[in-house]
Amino acid sequence: MKVRSGHIQFNKEMKYQDLIPVYKELFLKFLRETGQLPEEEEVTYMLIRENLIDLERGKKPEGYNRQGRMRMIFPIIDKPRQNIEMYIYGHYHSAKSLEVARVTESMSQFLKNHGLDNEVDWDNMLIHKYKK
Repeated sequence: MKVRSGHIQFNKEMKYQDLIPVYKELFLKFLRETGQLPEEEEVTYMLIRENLIDLERGKKPEGYNRQGRMRMIFPIIDKPRQNIEMYIYGHYHSAKSLEVARVTESMSQFLKNHGLDNEVDWDNMLIHKYKK
């Protein structure tokens, strides 16, 4: 499957706070699976703590939006009834589309295993829609 982004969409009842119990493990899983775990543990735990503070306040976390092969992003919700979503995005030159699909499916299954129902959609970014 050739994809640039994998979108994990949660059900309507989902709130950002529902991610708190699994977020640290989810974040570390993403970094390990994409080979982006920083050498300095302090940096990793600072990023996790910043994201957890946002989640505790009921706000969208940053995710992992740093320079690198792949990103884990929580887009801004524009509409009050819009579902929470996160997506895995592969940088054009460094992430293979098969890797984006593999990581997205792995993250989705991890969330399901922890009781967070979700569906996966592919290449659902505006930039992809305009290219078509």
